Amino acid sequence: MGTDWIKKHKKEKYYKEAQKEGLRSRAAYKIKQIDEKFNLFSTAKLILDLCCAPGGWIQEIKHEFKDREVSIVGIDLVNMKPIKDVIFIQGDITDESILNKLDETLLDKPDIVISDCAPKVTGNKEIDYARQIFLVERVLNITFHVLKKEGHLVCKLFDGKDTPKIRDQLKEKFGRVNLYKPPASRKKSAEIYLIGKYYKKPI
Repeated sequence: MGTDWIKKHKKEKYYKEAQKEGLRSRAAYKIKQIDEKFNLFSTAKLILDLCCAPGGWIQEIKHEFKDREVSIVGIDLVNMKPIKDVIFIQGDITDESILNKLDETLLDKPDIVISDCAPKVTGNKEIDYARQIFLVERVLNITFHVLKKEGHLVCKLFDGKDTPKIRDQLKEKFGRVNLYKPPASRKKSAEIYLIGKYYKKPI
């Protein structure tokens, strides 16, 4: 990651706003914009955040719903600075054992699963894309295991050749599926978000 990229990043509007507001990450604006468009969190009581560090999404959700009791469980491979009343699991979502850990930790089925997962980029577009698609597959696997019937999903995806296939897969599982790029995402970024609403929980 070159110094030119870092300089541009620090000049970027949402980075500056996040710094000014004392937010953990500019990603807070993304989840806020997603919720404003799709109204995902208004009735949620339990939220599972995959790849949650540094906690930008959790921080925003806690702020938006500070007057309502919302339980949040976060998972990440790296440690996250604690957030009050949030359960944090340090673990690898690509490890099958994480499902057992979630079964032990979650007191109920989550109303929403959210994921801003992204791989450490190598600079090789094909490798980075393949790694991100693998993470998406793991997020979907966990979601289908834990999500409550009629629950919702937010999942980062690098837009590419696999997008139609993944979208069609979600259409079989959710009542409504959208692809969305929030204004807070960089225009040049390939990231988009899969929004699945009204999970059709298998009997």
